[in-house]
Amino acid sequence: MTKGKPKTEEPFDDHIDDHVDKEIEECFSQEKPKCFFVFAGAGSGKTRSLINTLTFLDGKMGKWLLANGKQIAVITYTNAACDEISRRLHYKSIFSVSTIHSFLWELIKNHQSDIKAWLTESVKIEIEGLEEKQRKGRGGKAAEKRAEDIKKKTERLAKIAVVKRFSYNPNGDNVGYDSLNHSEVVKMGSEFIETEDTMQDILVSKYPILLIDESQDTKKELVDALLTVCEKYKSRFIVGMFGDTMQRIYLDGKENLAHCIPDDWEKPKKVMNHRSATRIVQLANTIRLTIDDQQQRPRSDATKGIVRLFIASSDADKESIEKQAAGIMAEETKDVEWNEDTTYKSLILEHHMAASRFGFLDLYAPLNESKAFDTSLRDGSIFELSFLSKIISPLVRAYKANNEFEVSRIVRQHSPLMDKRKLEKVDNQMEALHKAENAVDSLLALWNNDNVPSCLAVLRSIHETGLFKLDVRVDDLLSDPTEGEPIKIMALRNALSVSFDVLERYSAYVTDTTRFATHQGVKGLEFPRVMVIMDDIEAKGFLFSYEKLFGAKPKTDSDIKNEEEGKDTSIMRTARLFYVACTRAQKSLAAIAYTENIEAVKETAISHGWFTENEIHIL
Repeated sequence: MTKGKPKTEEPFDDHIDDHVDKEIEECFSQEKPKCFFVFAGAGSGKTRSLINTLTFLDGKMGKWLLANGKQIAVITYTNAACDEISRRLHYKSIFSVSTIHSFLWELIKNHQSDIKAWLTESVKIEIEGLEEKQRKGRGGKAAEKRAEDIKKKTERLAKIAVVKRFSYNPNGDNVGYDSLNHSEVVKMGSEFIETEDTMQDILVSKYPILLIDESQDTKKELVDALLTVCEKYKSRFIVGMFGDTMQRIYLDGKENLAHCIPDDWEKPKKVMNHRSATRIVQLANTIRLTIDDQQQRPRSDATKGIVRLFIASSDADKESIEKQAAGIMAEETKDVEWNEDTTYKSLILEHHMAASRFGFLDLYAPLNESKAFDTSLRDGSIFELSFLSKIISPLVRAYKANNEFEVSRIVRQHSPLMDKRKLEKVDNQMEALHKAENAVDSLLALWNNDNVPSCLAVLRSIHETGLFKLDVRVDDLLSDPTEGEPIKIMALRNALSVSFDVLERYSAYVTDTTRFATHQGVKGLEFPRVMVIMDDIEAKGFLFSYEKLFGAKPKTDSDIKNEEEGKDTSIMRTARLFYVACTRAQKSLAAIAYTENIEAVKETAISHGWFTENEIHIL
């Protein structure tokens, strides 16, 4: 890690970055088209430049693209970002805005024979690898797990052979034997793009321009593939990347991306931070010096802002500490909004920290521990959880509010018992309607007398009456546990054993209606008041270590070795994460460090220039 001081700022114009958009536009010259990488730090207006570029392209070649059946592809990191960009582009058909997974699936989904061949070979290689480990490895639980994995993959290999068409849902839980998982789509799609001439031609012909938001976190396989295509189709294919290498916080992003960009690409830089108060920008710049020398400038009209570091023992009452810190922030900022739970954002390191604090740990833990649900647990897209939160929760709220009209509307919209086409075909419509009414009454009766049913009880009622369509695995979920049953089923059954109000708390969290969010999950967002909670013990992870970053724990031999070899370390990853979390704040920032070595944290915070002694509170 390097240390230094932020560069002295000189007087400047708030429009200092205006040239960047012009430089981007020049890359689309017909005579000399160029790919480009836009360096854009936190709060620099990266998305605004992306939208400006797309608006420019619409005016320049929108009609031509439409007439020739071509589109401009835009890849961004989340569905929420996709929706926002599409809205700001007025949903024009020349733009294809999608996540990485959606983009790749749309590209490859019609190449079913290639998918089958790739998947067959991939699963064979996985089985061979497991068998090799089994021959060399010891017995015990690890061997039992490998044996079970070999069995499952062998069964899957047999099923692949008879699949006629593979399916994939980028936004959900892929459970069928004909379904692909998220990582398979990324690896397969990227490999097809990098190695198959036909796929390259399809890509370039369909999308002559491809722009990538948050490019530092784009899957490394896809980045490598696109670099290959850019080099091969220089006159026909333009890739534009918008990103900030300091905000790379996922391991599957391209390491040292800035150094991998070809010399002939344009590399415009944005240096203005339009988001944060001056003191927050200063802190961000100082944190950044541990990684690189890129610095930002606050706006001339930015407020001064306030940052504070609170240090407490790892075994302290954390709820009490955080409430105390919020009270001090309210007093020192003269901002009473710090006294309200709902008016500041608490950034925790891991989702289960929020699960513990917000009361949905019993649902979250079995699903997280199973390692079987990946991103679907984090974004709320597991079918049963999504169904219960999106349909049943509103139904129950309407019932409790005595809103019979809303109850009826929800049932008519979602229940197969109320399907107009089916009702038209039955001999006795009144009997059919009566059946639907009884099904609704049976379900809602579970909440009578202030009862709160379990999620499994809710699913059982729906399954028995056919009120709503459920996933095919509901029979397994409602059955007694059996020896050797899939991990997914076991984990889901345990999770759904919780009361329905626990599910509602989980749903509130994943839909971002609580004050909690993860350091990683808020990338791209901003809030007036931010509390960054740094707690290695509660996080239970190994990828990040605030204790090491703040000098409370020594570097490991692995850390030292990786540093010497120029490789990424947990300390560097944590510095980037700390930067991302701190730069979400607009007006004021509270950082809370839980540690076993309070003095070391304080000393490091001061010696690195992150906080002054007057900005530090020991609680």
